[in-house]
Amino acid sequence: MTKREKTKQLFVELINEQLKPHGVTYDEVKEDPQWYMNYATDEETEKQFMEYCTKRIREVLKVNKSLAEKETQWFILQWGLTLEKTPHTIKNSKIQG
Repeated sequence: MTKREKTKQLFVELINEQLKPHGVTYDEVKEDPQWYMNYATDEETEKQFMEYCTKRIREVLKVNKSLAEKETQWFILQWGLTLEKTPHTIKNSKIQG
């Protein structure tokens, strides 16, 4: 299998892993160019997914951890699901002048 084929296969695997909680697969969403905007995830799930990505990228593409983490960040930037909006606590700050 060529590196390009391995990369494509890994891409589909990562998409499927990301979509698993939603009960859909790459084959079901690939025709929609904005598919990743139709599904949301939370920060904790995204963090776990990023760890999974880094591990799989290292194993499949035979790269070091640093490069695998960079590739994971690119993957999330391009294909990551939207993050659910969560309430943020805003601390009162005193402006000194």
